Amino acid sequence: MEKFHVIKRTAVKDEQFTVIDAMSLDEADAIFLVRHEREKDTAVNKGEEFLIFESYGELKYDEYNRVLLPESGEMMIHRKSL
Repeated sequence: MEKFHVIKRTAVKDEQFTVIDAMSLDEADAIFLVRHEREKDTAVNKGEEFLIFESYGELKYDEYNRVLLPESGEMMIHRKSL
């Protein structure tokens, strides 16, 4: 099992939403969609995003309260399509 961070990105800041244990990014995304469908739909409708990526240790943030994303690996992004 691997750990995957779920980050909620708003207009003002990023914050850790949850951590999901899963075998793959696809599985972590599916778990997120089942467990947090209502929160995702509400946030996305307000223009917010959810980022899901594998954990490589403790999250770090920049001076603007944005998470420093890993330099490699894959990520899922849930946001409203234009």
